[in-house]
Amino acid sequence: MGFVEYYSAFKAYSDINSDEYRKRIENIEPLLMKFMKTRGRVLDLACGVGGFSFLLEDLGFEVVGLDNSKFMLEKAREFAKERESRVEFIEGDARQLPFENDSFDYVLFIDSLVHFEPPELSRVFREAARVLKPGGRFILQFTDLRTLLPVLMNGQVVGAEYWVNKVLPDPEEKTVVIEFQSEKDSFRVRFNVWGKVAVELLAKLYFRKIGEEKLNEHSYFQVYEPKK
Repeated sequence: MGFVEYYSAFKAYSDINSDEYRKRIENIEPLLMKFMKTRGRVLDLACGVGGFSFLLEDLGFEVVGLDNSKFMLEKAREFAKERESRVEFIEGDARQLPFENDSFDYVLFIDSLVHFEPPELSRVFREAARVLKPGGRFILQFTDLRTLLPVLMNGQVVGAEYWVNKVLPDPEEKTVVIEFQSEKDSFRVRFNVWGKVAVELLAKLYFRKIGEEKLNEHSYFQVYEPKK
């Protein structure tokens, strides 16, 4: 049970050259440009295979990508070689960032809340605020898994190769185990369940919200400034 199988199975997270990954970028790129009008230094937090890092580099930003997964970073560095990219990819912990205070103009945190329990996410947000310059921007995109759970449990979400076979929330719905099934195999992944209200309450400890867009029924794009 783990995220390596999950990210490997879905090209939207593992292959920046796939149609699925390009669609993710196309959905978010206009919003990035709306709220990132001034070029600067960016930390792509939980960068995965680096698709958004490369996008921002192409648009003139200086980018550092950080992730704690050797598997994802290896793929990111392979893509970087193919593209002759200068993005610096670093293995590190989002809860304890290896950067000085006020190091970045932007911190990007795309689709990664499910990895963190509440105390852990609080540390991630605190660290993001710490490394941002005064007036910098924390850019957050996430799925409200709490509202999505009933849809998943009704079996209405189906992928191209894998589909949701079982949804097993804990009694308090703080976490959920989702079983993905294909014609060849299956695997399970445990996600932390975050709802929009909880995310905003936690973010409010460290940031002021300055912008929000709704990507779809369950997905949000939010922009914050640190309280300093």
